[in-house]
Amino acid sequence: MKRFPAKLLLFGEYTVINGGSALAIPFSKYSGCWKQQEQSSLIPFFEYLKTLNGCDESLIDQAIKQNWVFASDIPLGYGLGSSGSLSAAAYDAFFTLKTTELLNLKNLLAEIESYFHGKSSGLDPLTSYTNKAVHIEIGQINTIAPSPLPEQLTLYDSGIPRNGKPFIKYYLDRLELDKTFYKIVSTLSKLNKCIIREFVNGEDVSQSFFEISSLQYEFFQNMIPEAVLKDWKRGLDSGQYAMKLSGAGGGGYFLRWDAST
Repeated sequence: MKRFPAKLLLFGEYTVINGGSALAIPFSKYSGCWKQQEQSSLIPFFEYLKTLNGCDESLIDQAIKQNWVFASDIPLGYGLGSSGSLSAAAYDAFFTLKTTELLNLKNLLAEIESYFHGKSSGLDPLTSYTNKAVHIEIGQINTIAPSPLPEQLTLYDSGIPRNGKPFIKYYLDRLELDKTFYKIVSTLSKLNKCIIREFVNGEDVSQSFFEISSLQYEFFQNMIPEAVLKDWKRGLDSGQYAMKLSGAGGGGYFLRWDAST
């Protein structure tokens, strides 16, 4: 069976939901694929897929009969796109009218993944399905051949699994009700666009990374566990490193940029 990789959202967390720029890359250290077992826990998801246009119900009925499961080593609740990988695999297996137009494909995959999150940008499953870096900007989507991450950029493991759904809901509710937060998000969106341009062009992203880190530390603390906040602040105070969200936050992996490397 074809394997579908995890993903890392490097830049664009939260603002991508509102149409902002984003850059995600496949993370092939983890992946998942379809397998048969004695029983499947995916029947509610399979039934949901039947309500979507383009889905072949007979293929889903066959998968239910054969007890298909998604065998994955992607850590759950770590922001690595476990639901995106599953959604990509579902599109590959059950949708007979495939599209190569990236915007349409992203929207279709977002419909599938919305089963898990309530609202999805479609970026995670698109990255997994294409197995390429995905760059979104001003409604335009491009895929980029993935390249090795800079030495300065590492994953910070909070050791705390999380469910992204309540954090996304909190963000959307606050965005609607809090005008100050709306302005902060607009600033974050501009910073994301800037750092993505720098990163894609091979430029130094240190200043932009520290600016994003400072902004998120001040205004996104609900998405940052207390233990992580202490390390986050230590890096900003010392100037030695900066941290930022990777996805919804709340736990799982965060990104760290080491200014001294």
